Amino acid sequence: MVRMAVLYRAPDDPEAFEKRYIEGHIPIVRRYENIANMSFFKVTRALVGDSPYAYVFDAVWTDKDGWKADMSSDAAKEATADAQSFATQGFDVVVMEQLA
Repeated sequence: MVRMAVLYRAPDDPEAFEKRYIEGHIPIVRRYENIANMSFFKVTRALVGDSPYAYVFDAVWTDKDGWKADMSSDAAKEATADAQSFATQGFDVVVMEQLA
């Protein structure tokens, strides 16, 4: 299993960001052919220290080949460009492979 998290820093206008993400960005990501599951979260607290992140997108693929295929797709190129266009405070991407 491969899991990818995209961690977004706090936008200037949270309501506009949420609306844009849900109505504009998620439909692009739904075009990934191999994605097994995805979720979009609002960060409400950090248990230790301060978190620089306000939102997290989390997605799961059943295997690495499916993730690679989706990441090289036209939908992924469009999703990346789209996120860069409205997530102006920046974001980080973390990819994890399940070991146990």
